[in-house]
Amino acid sequence: MMLQALSEYAKRRTVEDETFFDPDFRWENAAWLIEISRCGKLLGLIPLTMKEGKKTIQKRIRRPFTDSNEISVRSPGKVVSYFLCDTAERVLLYQAKKEPTSNSLVLERSRYFLESINKAAALGVAVDILVPLAQFLASESECEATRLRLTESKADPDHNIIFGVEGTDVISHPEVVKYWRNQCQTKRGNSKPNRAVCLVTGKTSDCITTANKIKGIGGQDTILISANEMAFSSYGLDKAENSPISIQSEEEVKAALDDLIQKSKKQGLVFDDTIHLHWTRNPIPIDIIDWIAEPDPEGVRALIDSIKTGRTIYAFDAGAYYALSLSVNGARIVVRDWLETSVPNTEASIAQWFQDLAIIDLDGLQTKIDFSLWGLLSTLVPRKKGKPDFSRIAPQAATELLHSAINGGPLPHTILLAAIRRQQLEPNKIYPARIALIKACLLRSQNRNHTDSMKDKLDLESKDIAYLCGQLFAVICRLQLFALGKVSASIAERTYGGVATRPATTLSPLFTRLPAYYKKANSKFPGSGTNKQKEIETLCVRIEALDGLPKVLRLEEQGRFALGYYCQLAQYRTDRAEAEAASIAETQDDELL
Repeated sequence: MMLQALSEYAKRRTVEDETFFDPDFRWENAAWLIEISRCGKLLGLIPLTMKEGKKTIQKRIRRPFTDSNEISVRSPGKVVSYFLCDTAERVLLYQAKKEPTSNSLVLERSRYFLESINKAAALGVAVDILVPLAQFLASESECEATRLRLTESKADPDHNIIFGVEGTDVISHPEVVKYWRNQCQTKRGNSKPNRAVCLVTGKTSDCITTANKIKGIGGQDTILISANEMAFSSYGLDKAENSPISIQSEEEVKAALDDLIQKSKKQGLVFDDTIHLHWTRNPIPIDIIDWIAEPDPEGVRALIDSIKTGRTIYAFDAGAYYALSLSVNGARIVVRDWLETSVPNTEASIAQWFQDLAIIDLDGLQTKIDFSLWGLLSTLVPRKKGKPDFSRIAPQAATELLHSAINGGPLPHTILLAAIRRQQLEPNKIYPARIALIKACLLRSQNRNHTDSMKDKLDLESKDIAYLCGQLFAVICRLQLFALGKVSASIAERTYGGVATRPATTLSPLFTRLPAYYKKANSKFPGSGTNKQKEIETLCVRIEALDGLPKVLRLEEQGRFALGYYCQLAQYRTDRAEAEAASIAETQDDELL
């Protein structure tokens, strides 16, 4: 079903844009345009990149298609390169800050690149532009000058380059396009395809023997349909023959994947070499899954309101919705997740997803709902050189979050465990996104006995013992701040993990310090110690009514502890006097004698 959905997507996109799918030309990135004169001399080097936020986007061009499996062949006499558009290394032997490459395979590909241009020119194809281009590439002095310019521009040897001859785009010249189509037609006529029943169409067709490689997943070109082990070679069917797919359908699947991969990269739906694709059977005005990657606060609130009132804000039809998560294992694509649902169901699930994530912001004044997938995942891992180290989280984590958001299902305990562990390791770094994720995990848990306490702000009537323990610990931590100011190792830093797992044995000893804290806090901020004493006594009464401090808190109880702790601290920020006193205390450095 996955292959059929991808094929249908390519057909739909072709109807919308006739240039989307072309068996003879494929969309590809290009980073540089090298302008030359009619005499074969270098005129200039033009970058084809632009900034979109923090990302650098390369220009998309239609490159003459060559089977990527041909490019990877290493046998003598069979080495080829892409026609008129290939990497700076293959075309010009360019290597950043080094001498020209001496790799024999690259040298052969460079020679083939020039030979293919000479071959076309010899047939009378666009002689006025191909002959100057061939002269340029054959001139070592011109190539060396270009390599120097590329080095000065800090160009990447693996980025593609294209050529222009005094303003004429070589790759899109009508004579070049016609020539390449004739070449492809001749090649298809000389091929001996495998006849089989196509998995996509269900019809007997000319099927591929080797699938084309897919770019953009992981660090190398990858294959989706392949079998190279004896165990998969039933009845003598090798490589892609064991899963027959017609030449036309395979080209459509590749075109669909190429397009969806580019979109997902722009949306930021790539985590630790796992890329998440999504699309619909029919066009829709706005894809709300985009909000998971980059939420629109106003749009999210409108979506939630529309579900509550039953009035949709977008004219979505009941067509199918697809989500696909891909990663790599060596040179092969791994399908980590495949989900098929309907657009209305997806709309309702996404609205519920943001509702479950809703949590009071640290300022205690407004509820935050616009958490991105990147923001949620980044709170589960430590930072490395200032950036989240996503290698420290299970590779399926992003897939599990996305799957839960789309189908409304539960989140795995591995996500809850990762969030709680980070909270215990970083008790003073309180991220709303992490607490929101803990709340969503609890709300979607199979054990829903305590979901009445899972509110987006402090629940003053909660009867959940773990939640109340978190509240109590937050009050004690605030009392210590008023009493001692900023200390090198606060109660939270030293005991959060212990209190969150073993309240009875870890929290009880802290009560011996409270009388001194009350006195010290009152001396610095009159009445603050007394107020905290009342809060602590009230919480202790409520906890005692629930059989006292528990000896052990299980995983979900630790999540409710974190929620109570966070919401109590957020609540303090709504009291101006409390917030001002805390701000002053943060600048003080004192010790309890």
